[in-house]
Amino acid sequence: MTRLTPEMIRNVPRASAERDADLVKVLGTTLKGLAYEAVGISPRDLVMEELTAAAVPVTSGKGATEGFTESVSAIAEHLGMTSFVTERTDVAGLSDALSAGVDMIFMADDEEFVAMNCHARKVATNTCSTALGYFTALRLAAGGLQGKEVLLIGAGRVGSCAAELLWREKALVTVVDADITKAEALRNRFKELRVSDDLKAMVETSSLILNASPARIPGPWIREGAVVSSPGMPFSYDDEGMSKMGGLIHDPLQIGVSVMAVWSASFSLSKKALPNGGLVGMEAI
Repeated sequence: MTRLTPEMIRNVPRASAERDADLVKVLGTTLKGLAYEAVGISPRDLVMEELTAAAVPVTSGKGATEGFTESVSAIAEHLGMTSFVTERTDVAGLSDALSAGVDMIFMADDEEFVAMNCHARKVATNTCSTALGYFTALRLAAGGLQGKEVLLIGAGRVGSCAAELLWREKALVTVVDADITKAEALRNRFKELRVSDDLKAMVETSSLILNASPARIPGPWIREGAVVSSPGMPFSYDDEGMSKMGGLIHDPLQIGVSVMAVWSASFSLSKKALPNGGLVGMEAI
């Protein structure tokens, strides 16, 4: 999991309306709408305004990132939930959240970031939720992905989840990773995937890109009108590249957390939501 810095997320609590406006321009929907679309449920089935959440700071490992829990709580509030950050941290904070009777608890350490549904006793992971959110965004922006050429940059945790989603959608996927063995491992799992070791050539010829990596993509490489769905951090593009894009979907936290919150909340439904057909590799823990 990419470790965010305070600078990356500094504006998240104040940027929700701006983020919605950007997504409406590219996708025709808001953060909340994208999250419902990704999880495969309707707002009629799940009313986020009826739910409460707590974000618990975790200080183990490298310690809590300044502003992280506040940003997560703000995103939950933007979805309509009543949310707060616990005053105490770690196990004490978890105890406080449970004592408050919240419906959902957000916690992250160096390795994992989850949203726990306190009633269903299940968690949605940020890794799978981020992949699902950005895959769904690319699908909406492209008007569907079946039979279309898609470049997947990055074969790590998010990229692997995205590969499964694209494969099940029957997109024509080429995978590029700095470690070609990771890309080849994905090809072994999903036989129709192709592998390339030439990032520049692939970016120059691709109209649909899902970039799940921190790789820097110079502006001259970007194809005019390309649609780029990019969860990778830090940000990969320069002004020239962005000016050539037909659409860019990117933020440091909002899409992944929004999908994670709606997905976690959906575990309480009598009829379970099954994102993208109930992927085996995408199941929450």
